Amino acid sequence: MTDAPPQRYDCPGCGSEVAFPSGLLSHCCAFCETPLVRSPDQSQEPIDRVAPFELDRSQAAGRLAAHLQGKRWAPEELRKAGRPEELKAVLVPFWCYDATARSDWSADVGITYYETETYTVTVNGKTEVRTRQVRHTDWHRASGTHAFDYTDHLVSGSRGLPEAESNELEPFDVGRAQPFAAALLAGQVAELPSVDHAAAAEVARQELEQRERAAVGRFLPGDSSRKLQTRTEVSVSQVRLVLLPVWVATWHWKGKVLRLMVNGQTGEVVGQVPKSHLKILIVVGLVLAVSLALFVCAGGFAGAVALLNQRR
Repeated sequence: MTDAPPQRYDCPGCGSEVAFPSGLLSHCCAFCETPLVRSPDQSQEPIDRVAPFELDRSQAAGRLAAHLQGKRWAPEELRKAGRPEELKAVLVPFWCYDATARSDWSADVGITYYETETYTVTVNGKTEVRTRQVRHTDWHRASGTHAFDYTDHLVSGSRGLPEAESNELEPFDVGRAQPFAAALLAGQVAELPSVDHAAAAEVARQELEQRERAAVGRFLPGDSSRKLQTRTEVSVSQVRLVLLPVWVATWHWKGKVLRLMVNGQTGEVVGQVPKSHLKILIVVGLVLAVSLALFVCAGGFAGAVALLNQRR
């Protein structure tokens, strides 16, 4: 499937004709930075809510700089990055699910108990009798049902933000989101969803099954468990499309585009930071040099001792 051609708008600020990228809901004029918001397309999924940025550009840049400073193996040019002008505010679409998961489960449940055991040891040629507590577990097969209501479960609606990365970027407080209004998008880039509802729903089902299995594991009676089996049905009660705040920073490094993201609510930073091969080679070289120096010193010391012994 190819992307639709960009739509063209007359900027109300300077009159320039602006090409509006097809995948965005809001944009800015490149000539005067006037905020532009696209009129909703009837064929597009409606945006239900928008969560505002709670960290401003300077605060997000501070979180990013601290994160990069902690990456000691990163190239120095990246560790010194994280300036506010390198950050772009993006409202990223997420599918938000309320659902009920119902599970039938079975597992081996362990009951732990202790017995006192007597044993002997020899101390200074004398035999002593001592006792110790020995742990035992009785295993019993158990089964039952479990149900739980999950609210505000998020699935990325953007192909540019893979689900694994979005999970690292979470949590977001969806409760702070406001009903959609074009004014909430002004001055910020807002994406339209590029992951359709059917694909997102399947991801949500798989993730909720995993969450439910973990919840069943915590719910089980006894002191320990093993061989847990679950059969879960997920019933979705409500779906919303929400825009959530993310600060995005990109750099070009050795022919690659590197990207780090900052949660616009919590300040959580995610993204892969490469390691500097030069730093690694320098450290390895220093370790080898120190090892060689110690080896030479040890050999010289041993030779001096041998010579001294010969003279004696």
